[in-house]
Amino acid sequence: MAFNRPLPISGAWKDPDAYVEALLYFSTTSVLFMNLCGGVHMVDFLTREPDLYTTILPEDWISFFEQHDIQDIIRLLLREDIDHLRGAGEPSVDQSSRAWNGGAFPPQSLLDYIFNIRQLTLQREMCISSSERIELPKQVAMHMNRKKVHEVECFSRHVSSLSDTVNKRRGEPVTHIVDFGSGQNYLGRTLASSPYYKHIIAIERKHQYISGAKSMDIRAKLAKNPNAQYSHKEKSSSDGCNGTTEVTVSETTDTPQPTIEGSHVSDVPFCQMLGEITLQSDELLGSRTKSPLREKLPTPELRTRGTLSYIEHEIQDGHLEPLIDHIIHPSPLGAADGERKEESDARLMVVSLHSCGNLVHHGLRSLIVNPSIVAVAMIGCCYNLLTERLGPNTHELPILQSLHPRLEETGTSYDPHGFPMSKYYENYRSPGATTGVKLNITARALAVQAPYNWGFNDSEQSFTRHFFRALLQRILVDRNILPKLPVPEDVLSDGTSPEASTNSIIIGSLPKAAFKSFTAYIRAATIKMSRDPVYGSQIQKHIATLTDEEIHCYETQYLHARKRMSVVWSLMAFSAQLVEAIIVVDRWQFLREQDSVKDCWVQPVFDYSKSPRNLAVIGLRK
Repeated sequence: MAFNRPLPISGAWKDPDAYVEALLYFSTTSVLFMNLCGGVHMVDFLTREPDLYTTILPEDWISFFEQHDIQDIIRLLLREDIDHLRGAGEPSVDQSSRAWNGGAFPPQSLLDYIFNIRQLTLQREMCISSSERIELPKQVAMHMNRKKVHEVECFSRHVSSLSDTVNKRRGEPVTHIVDFGSGQNYLGRTLASSPYYKHIIAIERKHQYISGAKSMDIRAKLAKNPNAQYSHKEKSSSDGCNGTTEVTVSETTDTPQPTIEGSHVSDVPFCQMLGEITLQSDELLGSRTKSPLREKLPTPELRTRGTLSYIEHEIQDGHLEPLIDHIIHPSPLGAADGERKEESDARLMVVSLHSCGNLVHHGLRSLIVNPSIVAVAMIGCCYNLLTERLGPNTHELPILQSLHPRLEETGTSYDPHGFPMSKYYENYRSPGATTGVKLNITARALAVQAPYNWGFNDSEQSFTRHFFRALLQRILVDRNILPKLPVPEDVLSDGTSPEASTNSIIIGSLPKAAFKSFTAYIRAATIKMSRDPVYGSQIQKHIATLTDEEIHCYETQYLHARKRMSVVWSLMAFSAQLVEAIIVVDRWQFLREQDSVKDCWVQPVFDYSKSPRNLAVIGLRK
C-alpha cells in the first residue's frame, strides 16, 4: 500500500503539493503543450491556412525533424537519455557543433520540453512481482483475452489485499464488494471464486451484459443452470459448494416479470442460481410497497463462500445505499411495510475496472455520501466521455477553433458530475489570469494513447490512418461539402465560428482492408458517409463519383505532409501523458479534500505494456 507515497511521481519532487503545482503551472502556461493537447486536431491538418505544422512548431524544431527519420524522433521523445543530451552537470557546450544520430543535434528548447513532459508524467511501473501472481481458474478465465486475464488477475489480487488492509485498520471486515459497470462481470466472477470467495454486488446498466454474465457464471460452475432438470443429491466439485446440497430445479417457463421502469436486482449465490427479481426504481430508492417481491430476495450468507448479486441500473450519482439496501440487508420476511429494519453491519468496498467517463467520479463520491462504504479502488478509461463541470474555456486555446459539435456540446455542459472534481482545480488561478483547470474533448481523447507501447508497425499504421482521414477532409473541403476553416479573425468572441455546428462528418471505424490503400479508404468511407442525413446526397454526387486516378492524384500531391503529420501526432501522444496525469491527480485531490477520507493514493496495478490504463485511485474512510 502507498500511504507514504500517495502519487507515483519522480523523486525530483519534494512532496505531492510541489508536483501538483508544477503540473498545473506547466499545462496552463506552455503554449506548445496547449496547442498539442487540445489546440489542434489531426483531421484539420491539411485544411488549415496558414499551415498547421509551421504555425505551431518552432523553426529550429522543424529544421531538426526534417533531418531525421520519424522512428528516430519517436526514440528521442520516449527513450533517449535526455539528461545527457541536455548536458546536465557538464560545462556549457556549443550545440551547433554537436551531432545526433548522424544528423542535426536536437534544439535545446526541444530537449527541455521532452525533459519537462517526462518529469511531470506519472510513473507507471507495477510494484508487485510476477512471483505473486495468482492464476485464474480455467473455467473463470473463459472468454477473456490475454489483456483481460492480466487485468483481472492483478486487480483481483489488489482488491483482496486492500480488503485485508481495511480489515486491519478498521478492525472490521469488508462484507461486500460493489463493482461499478461490471459488464460481463469477469472481475466479480474471479473475486467470488477461489481463493478470494468475496461477496460481489455487480451493477450494470445493460441487460444483455448481465444475461451474458449469468451464462458465464453457469459455465464457470458458479451457478446452476435454471433450465436444467434435477431431482437428486448432487455432490459438488472443489469449485462448487462444500459437502452435499439438495438441488431441485425444474424446467423454467417464461413467467412474466414486473417490467416497470427502474432497476433490476437478482442474486446468484456461489452454489446455486437463484430466481431473478425485477423491482421498480421507487422501491429500490425508498418506497417499500412490494413486500412479496422482497421476500424472494435471499440474504447472502457472509460466512460461506463467495456470492454474486446483480443489479441492472444506470448509475447517475454516488448514492448507493438505497439501491443495494435490498441485497445487503433486506426487510425480514413478513415485515410490515415501512417497518424499521435491524441495523446492518455491512461494510462495502466499491471497485471499478476501466470505468468510462464520469462513472469513476460517481464511484469516488460514493465513499463520501454512503456511510456503509469504507473503501474505493477505481481505474478509469475513456476520458473523452467525461463531461465538463466548469463549462467553456474563459480563454481561447492558441490555435483551436470550436469546429466540432461534440467539442461545443461538452464545453458548455456545466455538468456537476464532470471534470474537474476537486476544489483545488476549480479555484486554481493560472498566471494567464484564468480560473479553473479545463480540458476539452480533444485533449481528453488524446489521454488514452500509449506511446511507450508503440512498435514500428503499429505506429506506421496509426500514421497512415491519420493521413488518410486528413486527406479525406481536404477532399471534402475542395468539393465544397464542408466549409473551409475560418482564419483566426473570423472567430467569434465566445471562441466559436459561424460554421462550428456543421464542419464535421464522423466516419467511425472502418475495416482493416480499408487502409491497404487510399483508394480503398475513400471507397469504404464513402459507403458510411453516404448514410449521413445531412451530407449523404452530396457525398453520393461529389465523392462516390471520384475516379481512382483523381484519388491517387490527391495522395501524390499531399504525400510530403505524411511525415509532418507523423511528427505532430507523435508529439501530441507523448505530451498527452500529462493530460491523463491531470485527470488522475484531480480525482486523488478530490478524495484528499474530504474530511471523511483517512488515506488516498494512486497506484499502478497493471503492467503498462499489457494494459496502459493502469492507475488505480484508492481511498479509505476514517
